[in-house]
Amino acid sequence: MCQQKGRNSKITSMLPHNFIPSSCDIICGKGKDCYDHIGNKWFRHIVSLYIDEYIAAGENKFKKIKIVSAIFNKVQESGNNTGFVSKDRRSGKWREVSVTRAREKIGHELRIIVSRREKKAEKSKKLYHEAQKFRRLYVIQQAIFVELKAKSDMEIALVQDEEMDDVQYTMMEDNAIEEIDDMDLMYML
Repeated sequence: MCQQKGRNSKITSMLPHNFIPSSCDIICGKGKDCYDHIGNKWFRHIVSLYIDEYIAAGENKFKKIKIVSAIFNKVQESGNNTGFVSKDRRSGKWREVSVTRAREKIGHELRIIVSRREKKAEKSKKLYHEAQKFRRLYVIQQAIFVELKAKSDMEIALVQDEEMDDVQYTMMEDNAIEEIDDMDLMYML
């Protein structure tokens, strides 16, 4: 393997010209191909196992460095010739990345997962507050509905009372007319 200076003066090793990343390799790069590579999926799973510890480390850089080292060692100890690789843009050849760059990749992935968790928590919090707002509006709407129904029932009762009064008045008039005998009619004329 040929040694070359890579990005930021970090030594990297060129891999054979017929090298194809296996499911055990972690591809350092951008894009869907790198993200969807099975080795990168496995890598994200390993990193996610350490995320709670990383968050608990807070601002303590020493603890964070230890976590990155633990992840790096876990990847290296997994066997199967697992390695961090990248494709040279100019030559199109694959190279094994330096330990420093591999650690940077681990740190970057940790920060991405933390950021996603924070965004998810913020979104959940926002959705919770929106749901609470709709619940309050629903309670207000129900109270208004009950009040309007009661008012409507009262209006119906008043109309029925008025109709009843009209009916009773008409009945009283009918009774009064029936009580008038023919003699009274003659006097009225």
